[in-house]
Amino acid sequence: MVALNKLFYIAYNVLLNNILSFNTTATINGTPINMSASYQNGVLTLKGSVTIQSSVNSLTIEIYFGETLIDSFTVQAQISPGTYTLVYTLTFNDFTGIISNAIGLTVTKQLSSVSVSTNASSYNISLTQCMLTFYLEYSSYPSKISITVDFNLSNGGSAQGAYHTESPLLPQNTNIFHIVIPVTFY
Repeated sequence: MVALNKLFYIAYNVLLNNILSFNTTATINGTPINMSASYQNGVLTLKGSVTIQSSVNSLTIEIYFGETLIDSFTVQAQISPGTYTLVYTLTFNDFTGIISNAIGLTVTKQLSSVSVSTNASSYNISLTQCMLTFYLEYSSYPSKISITVDFNLSNGGSAQGAYHTESPLLPQNTNIFHIVIPVTFY
């Protein structure tokens, strides 16, 4: 089971421009291996080589970001001695690119800085387990809600994540002069 709360913790820190740095590793039946990381189009891929010394009937695999356990699972299979490549993928279901880019670009050490902009007068970000929420404060009721995140890469390139939506219509003759609108990613 993927530790989603740990992934959201990475995204939360990135959106606060606190970019974490860590190595990606795995253990296979207790044997540690280094994992190289790549990220493209919402898919994070880790690859590493492991040598199996004797025949086994199952593999217990643990995936780590730094010292943090991200995932663990057991594969039932007859494995002969030899050298194998472990390929582990995480696919993010994130149409905005805000959470997926924050995690993927951090894990692959491509990120140098982050810039968050909204159409609100001010905003705050909070993290609760597997939910990350933007609290957008408006002095009047907005017609649109907008969050844009620019990810600046260490190679000079950039990526972007964005959330845009129309605000729900208010009842007739209703005036709002101050409102906080939450936008939650989970």
